[in-house]
Amino acid sequence: KEEDSPVPVPLVILPYMKHGDLRRFLIFVPFQTLLRFMIDIAAGMDYLSTRGFLHRDLAARNCMLGDDLRVCVADFGLSKKIYSSNYYRQTVAVRVPIKWMAIESLSESVYTTKSDVWSFGVTMWEIVSRGKTPYPAVHNHELLDLLLSGHRLKPPAECDENYKIMKSCWDQEPRLRPDFSGLLDELKGLLSELPVLEAWEEASYINQGLDAASAAVSEDPETDSGGRQENVYLSSPVGAEGYGAMPH
Repeated sequence: KEEDSPVPVPLVILPYMKHGDLRRFLIFVPFQTLLRFMIDIAAGMDYLSTRGFLHRDLAARNCMLGDDLRVCVADFGLSKKIYSSNYYRQTVAVRVPIKWMAIESLSESVYTTKSDVWSFGVTMWEIVSRGKTPYPAVHNHELLDLLLSGHRLKPPAECDENYKIMKSCWDQEPRLRPDFSGLLDELKGLLSELPVLEAWEEASYINQGLDAASAAVSEDPETDSGGRQENVYLSSPVGAEGYGAMPH
């Protein structure tokens, strides 16, 4: 019986992901591998979205890398199942990842699959920029006004096609953003246009990445949280009061 269970119910059971979070692994791997990481994340999000789940905290720090170098979407602490409607409105104060959130989530506390798509665009930017934190010089309380004025993350070096996909995820109008199925197809198309790496080349890059990730963890496991400290509590539900309710 549920009331007799020694642990909370329900549970999310995840496989052990040997290499930890994706963000620590990004410095040395080749671009083809970065694209495969994005494809894995898009596939995971497509699976969730087609089953009516919102993630609401998608970021590189919440994507885990297994022994087979496949990426799994993880950390479902903010996830919601949507039933009769296609959106979820946050009505209580919670800790939220400001710099990964869509405009409508910041301004109205509204979350949909298309707000997860926005976060996926930011996660793509993290991956291509090799783990940089988005909007590094922008304070949380300034972000919404900047986004409403048309400001977006600048393109990382050498990512013209990828940046076009990212920008499509950040359209101010949610319905104009792509869905995860379309994103998956676009990313697979980009990967198919790149040279196939020889096994020894990829192994060399990957070993460098593993060594660097291990060194970073051993030096200071708390260093560079990848934006986790950017998660802040909204002092009240934003909805009716607009973005004036953002913390200052």
